[in-house]
Amino acid sequence: MTKSSLPRPVVKWAGGKRQLLGELAERCPEDFENYFEPFFGGGALYLYLWKTGAMRGKAFLNDANPELINLYRMVRDRAAELADAVQQPEFLNTREAYLACRRRFNAIRGTDACVERAALFLYLNHHGYNGLWRVNRRGEYNIPFGRYAKPPQFGEETVLKALATALEPAVLLEGDFAGVLPHISGGDFVYLDPPYLPVSATANFTSYTTGTFGMAEQERLFAMFREADRRGAQVMLSNSVAPEILDMYAEFSVERVQVLRYINAKVAGRRGAEEIIVRNY
Repeated sequence: MTKSSLPRPVVKWAGGKRQLLGELAERCPEDFENYFEPFFGGGALYLYLWKTGAMRGKAFLNDANPELINLYRMVRDRAAELADAVQQPEFLNTREAYLACRRRFNAIRGTDACVERAALFLYLNHHGYNGLWRVNRRGEYNIPFGRYAKPPQFGEETVLKALATALEPAVLLEGDFAGVLPHISGGDFVYLDPPYLPVSATANFTSYTTGTFGMAEQERLFAMFREADRRGAQVMLSNSVAPEILDMYAEFSVERVQVLRYINAKVAGRRGAEEIIVRNY
């Protein structure tokens, strides 16, 4: 496999860990059995571990977003078919085409049209505003058109097939993060990357959270962290420097790191910010 065909994230994802990857990679355990990532998102850390040969057991990759998990299942199981599907002539870099594809996506979301859903998801993700994911109360995707000067590249067959190879050993799960807990045991490695708790009441939700992952969920996640620790797993978590989070994980190793965020639409807003990495090892 050539360097250009090595697997890489295929979605733009708020909270993605490409900018923090160097800090995370330095802190990963040298040896572990199975790998768990309950908030998979773009999957940057998993792909790093796969490329470096650190993966030797199973990988349990979970996300609460059913359309994201459907995409990964189609990449893993039907990559060539998906690569053909993203070549549809209606996938244009125009507002009219985008709105038509958005309507079609909302009409078939959650159905058995799995490859078409995955292709539409990729198109919308790369042509929508900042690659964000947001739904209304009816569960319909409602991000506006991104107005990109050049047509975004997405869904190249070599990229999809490379990712498919990396996903072969993965168990892809859809649902609440705690669903992976029964599978965790001693010697495993768990990476927790939840929607971050806002550092202030006015923090932009796209920087940290989906708006539905509040303190109650953060407390449930902390309980899961402690239980995985009790079972003998090696656990690493990333989150904001919110005082509540710092207090919550004070009994473990907490390190502050700097990261450059690219989710802001204005270049002036893409500045360094402080985050934390928590470990039990």
